[in-house]
Amino acid sequence: MCGIAGYVGRRNAPVLLFDMLERLEYRGYDSAGVMFIERGKIRIIKDKGKVREVRARVKPENYSSTIGVAHTRWATHGIPSRVNAHPHMDCKGLFAVSHNGIIENYSNLKKELIAKGHTFKSDTDTEVISHLMEEHYQGDVIKAFRKTLGVLEGSYALAVLCVKEPDRILIARKDSPLIVGLGNGENFIASDAPAFLPYTKRILILSDLEYGVVDKDKVEIFSLSSGKAIKRKAESICWDIKEAEKSGYHHFMLKEIMEEPEAAANALKSSKELRRIALRLKGKKRIYFIACGTAYHAGLAAKYMLESFGIPAEAAVASEFRYSTAGTLDKSCGLILVSQSGETADTIAAGKAARQKGAYVAGIVNVVGSTITRIANDTAYTHSGPEISVASTKAYVGQLVALAQLSLYLAAERGKIGRKELCRLEQELGKTPKRIRNILAGNRIKELAEECADKKTLFYIGRNVNYPTALEGALKLKEITYLHAEGYAAGELKHGPIAILDRDVVVIAIKSGGLLDDKMDSNIQETRARQAKVIIVAEDGGMKVPQVEPLFTPIVNIVPLHLFAYYVSVLKGLDPDKPRNLAKSVTVE
Repeated sequence: MCGIAGYVGRRNAPVLLFDMLERLEYRGYDSAGVMFIERGKIRIIKDKGKVREVRARVKPENYSSTIGVAHTRWATHGIPSRVNAHPHMDCKGLFAVSHNGIIENYSNLKKELIAKGHTFKSDTDTEVISHLMEEHYQGDVIKAFRKTLGVLEGSYALAVLCVKEPDRILIARKDSPLIVGLGNGENFIASDAPAFLPYTKRILILSDLEYGVVDKDKVEIFSLSSGKAIKRKAESICWDIKEAEKSGYHHFMLKEIMEEPEAAANALKSSKELRRIALRLKGKKRIYFIACGTAYHAGLAAKYMLESFGIPAEAAVASEFRYSTAGTLDKSCGLILVSQSGETADTIAAGKAARQKGAYVAGIVNVVGSTITRIANDTAYTHSGPEISVASTKAYVGQLVALAQLSLYLAAERGKIGRKELCRLEQELGKTPKRIRNILAGNRIKELAEECADKKTLFYIGRNVNYPTALEGALKLKEITYLHAEGYAAGELKHGPIAILDRDVVVIAIKSGGLLDDKMDSNIQETRARQAKVIIVAEDGGMKVPQVEPLFTPIVNIVPLHLFAYYVSVLKGLDPDKPRNLAKSVTVE
């Protein structure tokens, strides 16, 4: 949620910062703003609206500065408005702050600051930080910054400008991502690498409870607890700006759906890491897949995959798990944290709690160097490349492929399948990219979307390993079309939802896979008897998918459902890349 971009160097910062913000807009888009130092003063220009709308109004090309910070917002405290947009300044105009995260004790801090004479303009939690800097400043900016950080509770990625230090950006991180891009005579900061990819691929990743100082020629990082300098080697990003651009597609979401064959192929490259994780899980009595949203559905599919081999497993939503089951963990437990960004707040918290209990923790992650990779005992990357659209598609496919591999390796480690069967299943899984490519090349999904775009309610039903597919298909539709869509285990229809079936309701039945086909046929007949429109996902269905190993059907079955959601969104005149109220990565609780 929210995006930060910063620059110090020799270029025109206001213009560059809006360029960077446009590549970060998937992190938040209800308002945007920039701050920069010009003629000895901090200037802030900001407004409500999407980045391009704000850019057109504020005209950054009319300003000149070589240092600045920008922010695109996803509202938490305070409605979307010009006043609540970041950055925020103190009373004296000495400091300006942009912030991702939530300051949990901001209310008490605000009351204390008001009692001392400070005046607030916004409803945000962020504004307390600029006033705290003013309150703590006694001639030493770094001391004021460290003292301010010491009283903040909650999560933050911070970028601060000080008029007294016009050539430096102060940065800090706790439970919210922030990275530094290293240039030649210039440096960048951002919530995510696409912001500065056209300029550099060399990065430094801030860890939790670290702060730093960035100027055009150097970057210094310090420990918040000790104040001591930290030496850290630069890392390199393995993908380029072309992968983070639309490449001729109207929307990132369509581009990323079309990249699903490559996402499946790339996930297969992590077999070495997945074998190591399987070996570590071999002796664990309890195995949990922990995630949020789309990644949870991938974890739920993995639970079914393991159980098909007779291996007990559970899948849990991280925000519930961390406050319940996490208290029962011990060394006999193994957790697999699934996350595209590796920065999902609740999933990270669950992983940290598990480590404290002595449990083994593995990560299935897309973003290299993200927080989950740093708290996990082992990590396997999905290598899906940058995913810009808020609604996850290709990353979900990568997660499913990686988790399918992990299931095979763990089944082999526990003696549930022999070497010959493992080899056969690996070969079958290896055919997945080609099969997905064939689905994308020959389907009448757009026609089906046209038939359903005016409907108000859609039910997605599936059984066993494709129950998660039903959940994910429904989630994707509701995310980008705002229609009422629900995913159900097919057998649950008669336990309530069947009451609202009629000719105005669409039921998408995921039959592919040969699992419980007779029972699925009965469920389909039940829906047709209530005059609902039925679309079947199957080899001979309205949404055609190839016949594959039943275990791997979730990987191919989701592909037409992704396309269906995309086309319905476009037909309704919506922007599928930027669904209302949503952001790409939920980095707050």
